[in-house]
Amino acid sequence: MAKLKKTRIKVKGMHCPSCDILISDKVRELPNVEEVKADHRRQEAEIYYSGHFGDNQLEELNKKINHFGYRAFQSSSDYERSTIRQEPLTKRFLDVGVIAIVLFIVLYIVQDLNLIPNFQAGSSLSFLTVLVLGIVASTSTCMATSGALFLATVGKLNVRSKTLDGKTSSSQLQTSNFIPAISFNAGRIISYGFFGFLAGLLGQSIVANFQLSSLLTLVISFLMIIIGLDMAKIISLQSLFTQSLTKGLFERLEHRLIKNPKKTSFLLGAITYLLPCGFTQTVQLYAIGLADPVKSALIMMIFAVGTMPALLAIGFASSFTKSRYFPAVQKVMGTLVLLIGFYYVNNFLGIYGYDLKFLTQKQTQASTDTFTIENGEQVINMNVNSSGYSPNTFTLKKDIPVKWQINGENTFGCQAFLVVPKLGIQKTIAAGQNVIEFTPKEEGTINFSCGMGMYRGVMNVVKG
Repeated sequence: MAKLKKTRIKVKGMHCPSCDILISDKVRELPNVEEVKADHRRQEAEIYYSGHFGDNQLEELNKKINHFGYRAFQSSSDYERSTIRQEPLTKRFLDVGVIAIVLFIVLYIVQDLNLIPNFQAGSSLSFLTVLVLGIVASTSTCMATSGALFLATVGKLNVRSKTLDGKTSSSQLQTSNFIPAISFNAGRIISYGFFGFLAGLLGQSIVANFQLSSLLTLVISFLMIIIGLDMAKIISLQSLFTQSLTKGLFERLEHRLIKNPKKTSFLLGAITYLLPCGFTQTVQLYAIGLADPVKSALIMMIFAVGTMPALLAIGFASSFTKSRYFPAVQKVMGTLVLLIGFYYVNNFLGIYGYDLKFLTQKQTQASTDTFTIENGEQVINMNVNSSGYSPNTFTLKKDIPVKWQINGENTFGCQAFLVVPKLGIQKTIAAGQNVIEFTPKEEGTINFSCGMGMYRGVMNVVKG
């Protein structure tokens, strides 16, 4: 066996482990190439080949990767000349600030005009927002590998159909590709739903413990802020962290499955969940924070549905990625994720009775309820439902025992885990009647919330 030769090429547009996977796959399709080691941090690929590797191969590679937003160069000097200088950091911060202000103004206007329902504390990331996030994610280079895998599935079938029958019509080709295309996307949706369900179970088990649930809120907020800053191009996560743990597993599964795409298109779609992507990671974190397996599964499935149109029309998605509008869309979505991260910070503070008022959503409040006296006790009643706590504001008197009667109507989400830090109370709300008894010993406010700080309420204690 002839000794392999080695060369390095520069690849413009690489910025995450998904890029490494896509570039490696496309370089391996070239003749004489035996192995590839792509590195997005260095913006290069190390190629091991036999025979010859020159300008013709580079031109062929660019035909394969240009529509995904990449461009390969033989020399570092050519790469440097093509690289556009990054925007100053101050301008990037200014852009994010302006976008955040605009988002706040738009949100308050549409809510005041009742064009959209008022968001509840536990639903800051609505189904519509997640759908839009999926659509934007599918046009980003982070999701380019899913597009490449999709093309490999349907595209190879296309070639085989033409080879087997030179007279095959375009309508027949479309029909033969329709089922694998649907199967590929069905695999994505179901796998996202499955892992979303697991994320919800994880969040639910963590939230059941008050100490861990408040920590989870803080961790989620920190990670969302970091991901938001990365998406808005303020920082670069990939320059700070090593390769994603899922990258190697994805590559091994991909290489095995892609040998027979017609039979494995469903599984090929399913393993795209393992792709490292900031958009997906954001929704994964949110799914954990919901602490509700069903809602978490729905959120992840809706996100996957949002990626379908662009995957089915990958040519449009790729051209949009290279358009002058795409960086602005990325900044908007990055700013949105950043604000959601700060919203989670506010939730964490809310557990202990503190609020960043401009980030606090209005919550459904049926009334400010007062007690009734029964057998020398102050009796208050509250419902736990999908909107949180109703009513969520009470007036009590100092030094008189309280019987807090809680009716559990919806006990499957975060709202089912009640915490009252000032009184040292934490309780899992069961379906039906629940009772908590205590005696307020001092005047002031007693804050209560779910374990994640999403749903909140307050008791105002006055002089007896």
